Amino acid sequence: MDFPVSLDSYQRVRLPSSLFFLTHLLLLLQPGEMHSGVLIWAIVWFLVLEEVRVVGHGEPILAHVGDEVEFSCHLSPYRDAERMEILWFRSQASDVVHLYRERQEFYGQQMAQFQNRTELVTDEIADGSVTLRLHPVVPADEGPYGCRFVSSDFTGQAVWELEVAGLGSDPHISLEGFKQGGIQLRCSSSGWYPKPQSQWRDHQGRCLPPETEVIVKDAQGLFSLETSVVVQGGAHSNVSCSIQNPLLGQKKEFVVQIAGQWVPAHPHLPSLQVLHVHHP
Repeated sequence: MDFPVSLDSYQRVRLPSSLFFLTHLLLLLQPGEMHSGVLIWAIVWFLVLEEVRVVGHGEPILAHVGDEVEFSCHLSPYRDAERMEILWFRSQASDVVHLYRERQEFYGQQMAQFQNRTELVTDEIADGSVTLRLHPVVPADEGPYGCRFVSSDFTGQAVWELEVAGLGSDPHISLEGFKQGGIQLRCSSSGWYPKPQSQWRDHQGRCLPPETEVIVKDAQGLFSLETSVVVQGGAHSNVSCSIQNPLLGQKKEFVVQIAGQWVPAHPHLPSLQVLHVHHP
């Protein structure tokens, strides 16, 4: 009786020992098939199945500031990793993000910036699959990461890149006063990452050159932006200030209408009426 051999079935279960597997495979062959070609094919197939590698994230991971991110790694083909050493690291192995060894987690070598921020999920470790959760994400987490599996007969690792992005607060426009024959407006927002881009536009959608722009980075690595513009024109003109995250391609926009007469000699400034606040 013939028993079909499926490559997928061997990849879905834990691999047996080398000797047992090869013996079992040869026993499945019919006596007439026991020639050199089939034997070589069986050995090559066996060696391919036995080649273990670490699989991580094939593409960069994008995480938002304040959210949780997961770093998942697994062995292929599946193999029990419960008694292995599994290390998550930054650009080099000495930069320890999290360390697991033989059913225990070790925190003595963990980098200070990751203390009390990592959580290991080992529900599928018997199949060689583990996940490290990192929370909350901060700008300093951006950069290269890797995971390494080590046992008595195997060492392998996978590396990937973490990108971090943060959408800041809604822009706010304030009226500063008359200047250079026009009205000076100031727009401000905070909590952005990476460095944001700003744009002023008039009621016809034309870009207005900023008078000033200042971007400051705070202790948490987030950026605050303040920009001003001098607007020329008559009453009831609409002006917008938009701030964009270049990594996400998303922006927030604040639109106001200037109501009143634009007369520099006039003792009272015109008023601003909020028309629209745009969210991504």
